[in-house]
Amino acid sequence: MRFAKQLLLIAIPLLLLAGCGAQPAAQTPTNQTDAVSAPSLSGSPFALLRQDSDKYLKTNLPLSVDAQEVYEKAVANADVSYYLVDIRADEHYANHHIPGSVHIAYADTWRPNKTDFLPRDKKIVVIDYSGHSSSQVAASWSMMGFNAVAMKHGMAGWSKDKDVIGGSPMPCEPKNFSVVKDLAVTQSHDFPILENKTTTLPNLLRLRAEAATAKAVVLQVDDVLAKVTAKSVFVLDVRASEHFNAGHIAGSVNVPLHSVAEEENLKKLPVGQQIIVVCYDGHAASQAARVLNQLGYDAIAMRDGMSLWTGDVNVIGGQAVACTISERITAQLNAPLNAGPSTAAT
Repeated sequence: MRFAKQLLLIAIPLLLLAGCGAQPAAQTPTNQTDAVSAPSLSGSPFALLRQDSDKYLKTNLPLSVDAQEVYEKAVANADVSYYLVDIRADEHYANHHIPGSVHIAYADTWRPNKTDFLPRDKKIVVIDYSGHSSSQVAASWSMMGFNAVAMKHGMAGWSKDKDVIGGSPMPCEPKNFSVVKDLAVTQSHDFPILENKTTTLPNLLRLRAEAATAKAVVLQVDDVLAKVTAKSVFVLDVRASEHFNAGHIAGSVNVPLHSVAEEENLKKLPVGQQIIVVCYDGHAASQAARVLNQLGYDAIAMRDGMSLWTGDVNVIGGQAVACTISERITAQLNAPLNAGPSTAAT
């Protein structure tokens, strides 16, 4: 059943600037220090954060949740166990957002005055344009002790309308770039050195999330191809080995997502060189990129993953990209909002 693209909601525009839209009752601030084990940084910040990153990546949490589930649970049935957070730019949230979602600009997703009000007893669904920056935020928030997950493909998985998305719609067909089966030779590298500016792991997580948020989130596949051709980047493929062995980008090194933060695998990664992270659809790569950036690497995800790079289902491990998206209901604030200072998520 198709619904109208817009449902006007009467809301107070100032709420948007405060980081909230139409939402449930305000949450009581939580104590982040109590939420993360490790009372003090008595050792190397990198070593402690690496251990915490490895623990997170091995929890096997879902990387994303389908837009249809979000619609059925949170919108159609008003399931209060879901808490929707839209991290797009202010004006895009104001123009179109999922009914009931609150707003925290991507650039503010590390700030205590935003995260301290997030609920710990709900599934926090993070929403952006294409699912990449929301996957990064979900990784950081999950490491902070929240139950956070990205909505698959962001608003591009909710609608095909560019105005609703606030960005580009889903691609309709893969690029069909070439893949290889040759294995690259790996070298051993030193670990990054992180400054010790705090005394607790929760505060370290915030500081590293702040640094990671300032970095670019994704590279388009055409730009990846150009950089790979110029041999100017390191390509890390975090897919399962079976799909990597079926075909991958020339020169890439395979480390499955759950093993990325293990010491022996981090030694394969260069410090000071851009690392392009590749996965199936961009979600796992974005989580890995956030973990690596928090650890002091320079990482960025390839947008839409191998599902856009190639149409070979054996390589993708599933279906190639397609713009077969159902149109779903959206809401808007009752007054226009000019572009604000917030950094747009991707």
